[in-house]
Amino acid sequence: MKKRIAFSHWAAAVLSGLLLAAAFPKWDQNYLLAVALVPLFWALNGQPLKAAFWLGLVSGLAFYVGLLYWIVYVTYVFGGLPLPLCLGVLLSLAGYLCLYRALWALGVNWGAARGLNPLWWGPTLWVALEYGQTYIISGFPWELLGTGLYRFPIFLQVADLFGVYGLSFLLVLVNAAVFIILFPPRGQEHRRLHYVTLLILVAAAWVGYGVYRLGVLEKLAAASPPMKVAVVQGNIKQGEKWKKEMVHATLDRYGELTERVKGARLIIWPETAAPFFFIRTPDLTARVQDIARAGGGHLLFGAPAYELTTQGESFYNRAYLLSPEGTVAGSYDKAHLVPFGEYVPLKRLFSFIGIGKMVSMVGDFSEGKVGGVVTMPEGEVGPLICFESIFPDLSRAQVKNGARLLVNMTNDAWYGTTSAPYQSLAMAVLRAVENHVCMARAANTGISAFIGPDGRILWQSDLFVPTAQAIDLPWLPGGSLYTKIGDVFAWACVIILGLEIILARRRR
Repeated sequence: MKKRIAFSHWAAAVLSGLLLAAAFPKWDQNYLLAVALVPLFWALNGQPLKAAFWLGLVSGLAFYVGLLYWIVYVTYVFGGLPLPLCLGVLLSLAGYLCLYRALWALGVNWGAARGLNPLWWGPTLWVALEYGQTYIISGFPWELLGTGLYRFPIFLQVADLFGVYGLSFLLVLVNAAVFIILFPPRGQEHRRLHYVTLLILVAAAWVGYGVYRLGVLEKLAAASPPMKVAVVQGNIKQGEKWKKEMVHATLDRYGELTERVKGARLIIWPETAAPFFFIRTPDLTARVQDIARAGGGHLLFGAPAYELTTQGESFYNRAYLLSPEGTVAGSYDKAHLVPFGEYVPLKRLFSFIGIGKMVSMVGDFSEGKVGGVVTMPEGEVGPLICFESIFPDLSRAQVKNGARLLVNMTNDAWYGTTSAPYQSLAMAVLRAVENHVCMARAANTGISAFIGPDGRILWQSDLFVPTAQAIDLPWLPGGSLYTKIGDVFAWACVIILGLEIILARRRR
């Protein structure tokens, strides 16, 4: 007779997922990151593999529904879908993502059955799966575990060695240690002190490196020349953004706001702030050029673009850089497009199964070059459009190509006052820390912000207010160990996972 999973174990798994969701924006109960996985560890203890899988699945579902609830708002308000279908979209995405948590739970118990210590096996498995989540099926590394530390620069600095994956590793290790201290294996109660000592040593090394790195970055910033950078937040309603009769009013607003930060060396507008084909629409193009000349600095702004190729028209989500004279000094095309937003994966399949109308409403954009930068006299700038800021490899490639400032241009009007804009900001913080450069973030309706190379948020706007803000940012050389070696640590975790599976098969 099969043993049923007790209600207390289901409840503990769900609690674990909800605690994790509460640790992220905009609830920001970040201290829960140190213990949120403990209930799940408890629920998994001694369970067969099938039960572990289902407990992990339920825990992951609770987490992702709590984290991504804003998808219902987007699809209902702007997608025009019926509420039940909106809930279906949320559950579909959450259902896919929670598979990674289910595989982790299964893997933890699989390792326990083979004598693998959860203190290293749990974190290694977690990182390997997070890395898969970053790239499999286009990738969606939304709020990886380590991102939850975005408000604590002293803990963030390890990311310049191992990326956000290093932070995730440490957090899972801490949770595993807390669980073993509270619920030691039978016969090992006398080893509690050993695990307490280990936890103290890990925390001391973690904090110690943070203190050291913050001191180094402070001196580096003080020795670097400052550059005045400005962000402009137009607060254009999403429902009005693309109306032809609103274009002149939109440009007038950006012109007025840009006047407030006149004299900044670089002025940044959000994604598609100019809602027309720049250059190919002469009168509107001239208006933007006039604003750039009046501003007296370089103007970086978003606009849709298309090019004629031998295959026909290719459309791009583009960022243009105008010189103080109003001429085009460079451009960047978005390299990682939003599935079902800017392109449709397997378009023929989705048309065949009866959602052709939805497919026809989605953009059909082409990808730009990964690592693309735009050049100012002072050096290179790395634009990241929309959710490109959640992918570590994109900003890393730009800094490797010489970017001394990262710029996130986005339009978060889709999300209303949900937690999504706050979550986007949190992930942007990690990109600055990983590469030792500042980031300027210009969002249409907020949250616009300036982020230091140590992850400190130097200034941030409110939501749904027009604003313009300029600040002196250190023009840093950029680059860290992570910038140089990339995801070697994450790959090492993937390789260790593969080796353990191979060795287990050979032992069998």
